[in-house]
Amino acid sequence: MKNKKYLALLLTAGMIMSMSACGGPGQTQGKGANAGGSSADEAQTQGAQEDAADAKAAGQEASGSRDAIELTYMHKLNGTEKYVGDDDINNNVYTRCYLDDLGIKLNYTIAAAGDDYTQKLTMAIASNDLPDLMDLPAEEFSELAHAGMLADITESYDTYASDLLKETIEADGGIQLASAKVDGKLYGIPQLSAADGTCDLLWIRTDWLENLGRKAPTNMDELIELARAFRYDDPDGNGQDDTWGIGFQKDIVTENGASPGSFEGFFAGYGAYARAWVKGEDGRVAYSGINQGMKEALAQLNRMYQDGLIDPEFGVKDTVKLSEDISAGKVGLFYGQEGMPWGACKSNIENDPEADWQCYPIVSATSEPAKPITYVRISRYYAVNAKCENPEALVKIANVFQDKINSLDATEETLNTFGVDPATGINFAEYAAFAMDPAIQKCNTYYKEIKAALEGETTVEEIHPEAARYYKVIKNFIDNGMDKGADSLGWNYYKFIGPEGSWNTIINDYKANDKLVQSVFFGAPTPAMSTNLSSLDKLQAETYVNIIMGTQSADSFDEYVTNWKSLGGGQITEEVNEWYTTTFGDMQ
Repeated sequence: MKNKKYLALLLTAGMIMSMSACGGPGQTQGKGANAGGSSADEAQTQGAQEDAADAKAAGQEASGSRDAIELTYMHKLNGTEKYVGDDDINNNVYTRCYLDDLGIKLNYTIAAAGDDYTQKLTMAIASNDLPDLMDLPAEEFSELAHAGMLADITESYDTYASDLLKETIEADGGIQLASAKVDGKLYGIPQLSAADGTCDLLWIRTDWLENLGRKAPTNMDELIELARAFRYDDPDGNGQDDTWGIGFQKDIVTENGASPGSFEGFFAGYGAYARAWVKGEDGRVAYSGINQGMKEALAQLNRMYQDGLIDPEFGVKDTVKLSEDISAGKVGLFYGQEGMPWGACKSNIENDPEADWQCYPIVSATSEPAKPITYVRISRYYAVNAKCENPEALVKIANVFQDKINSLDATEETLNTFGVDPATGINFAEYAAFAMDPAIQKCNTYYKEIKAALEGETTVEEIHPEAARYYKVIKNFIDNGMDKGADSLGWNYYKFIGPEGSWNTIINDYKANDKLVQSVFFGAPTPAMSTNLSSLDKLQAETYVNIIMGTQSADSFDEYVTNWKSLGGGQITEEVNEWYTTTFGDMQ
């Protein structure tokens, strides 16, 4: 029974992504990379180079009589890595595993976070001083692949990728993997993106609903009236004029998850999206940011702005500032993604245990159901230098993470060793060179396992050890009366992946009822994008904000559309359609 259940849940999640980072205990002090300062990154890189040389002899000794293959690698760090004892980027549980199990000595020549990595990568490309294995952003990956500077790993992938690695990477039917191909040849492995988790939900303070005797909105008119009540009817009962109707932040034109305070859920109520490329019934891909539904959405936002429902300073507030308002109890309604129980909402609960939040489906302004947009966000590609004599090494190393973290045979001991250490909170999974996480299925798998355990259909011993960790916290929260003030982490897990979690209550409903729309373009910037997109994005953002704030009329949107097309948008559209046909032609 246990094996049968596990086979049905084969794509059980690992812990390299958000759940592992947020779910473990707090960070401990230790050696680590500092994403906020280049000096720490430079020290990390210099240390990586020096340690690589020092570790050579030790590596040969550790691998016994087997001659180790030595390969160089440049890797973008998260900036949150912590190390135990004398461990570092070149000597840790993963590098020792690569050496002992694969006979591969991995030497990090560049290891940095944030902009410092980007600068070092740019210099390496300009000087043609590239290592054997590389961690590349989409644009650089495309440029190097088309320039013949990357190895064709098609045969290596077909021959050496484990079944679990292939199932993990191809969980979406091979769509994201296809983006790593040029002329049918595979030049890299994409870091997977969980597109479902990028859709907007409507987050509402339910204690405010109760205070005002209101219910969650089911259409746009009801949402606007609720925003009016939250603004003017003193929902927190403190007798002060200190709450906003609905929370928005400044980044209107973005596909990078501006949550909380996203506009995309609101726009979707009018059948439009700010940044999406959507395939129409005619088979053509079109930019939804110039959709006529957007004109109606912006006109409505202007009316809400004029009525005082929107903070007049939204145009200068980023997600951090809006999160502070949410935490402080000034905002009780906003659009955001599924992970909000980890952030601002949890902070609000900690500041005010009487507060409570629940997510709801986005609402429509028309007779058609609102369909949220989802984005595939491939942040990086793992690739091999065309001069490297061992391209299969990339695939072999990628297999290790599957074996240690995502395998059905993974034990709690293995997860503690190669994932998050519950005793220290250190996330060893951040050391992995190529951590391919089954992000698409992760939350669904965990939710189903946790639900089955809570309902007595299985035991905690039968579910994945990482899912068991979440289950235990949720079960403890329930058993102790669901006291938010005493157990904000329990509330966090319960609202994220428990019985009232965002994945259970909303996202699975979106999927089951075909309410998700996916933006179909996620490749490297096209030639016209590289030339014109920056100015077009600026034009779009200024037009949207000006219409909302009333400095431009809604009718000016039509002129914006004409200008967008003539200033490069038309050419970009043609290139996007060419990319789509070339990339997915064989899959259609």
